[in-house]
Amino acid sequence: MAQALVGMVIMVAEGIELGHGLGNLAALAAAVGFAAFTIVLRWGKLEDMMPSVLWSGVFAILLGAVVCYAEGHGLAISWHDILIALAMGVFQLGLGLTLYTIGSKVVPAGELALLSMTEVLLGPLWVWLFLGETVAFYTLLGGAILLFAIAVNALSGLRRKPNPVM
Repeated sequence: MAQALVGMVIMVAEGIELGHGLGNLAALAAAVGFAAFTIVLRWGKLEDMMPSVLWSGVFAILLGAVVCYAEGHGLAISWHDILIALAMGVFQLGLGLTLYTIGSKVVPAGELALLSMTEVLLGPLWVWLFLGETVAFYTLLGGAILLFAIAVNALSGLRRKPNPVM
């Protein structure tokens, strides 16, 4: 986990800018929220935690609405944007969180969090491949460190016998 943290810090250090405190704070809040979600999933691993995925979506909608109105924007958007949001909500977030929730029954919270870092790792790759953006050297260096941490964790997990699910 410490190695993964070093990789993450190296990846995002360039992007942290003074004067963008609200955006940096929002990113930190998202990370803390996801960490709390992971802990709650492991805490309730013997129960059906699928409603937590629904509630996370409800809270995200409410918070998004509050931010939109606080910034002076309404909630009216085009049908094109609605379809994009629905597709991302169902496939990118909904399916991903559903699979994450199912996996949380047998994977320890620390490993869940480390595995979720693959999203952070692959994000710059997708942007480079599909949108042609250039990837900074430190993003690649931090990503390599993070990938190494994930690989070491995965390989060390092969030697451990998982706890049976009740």
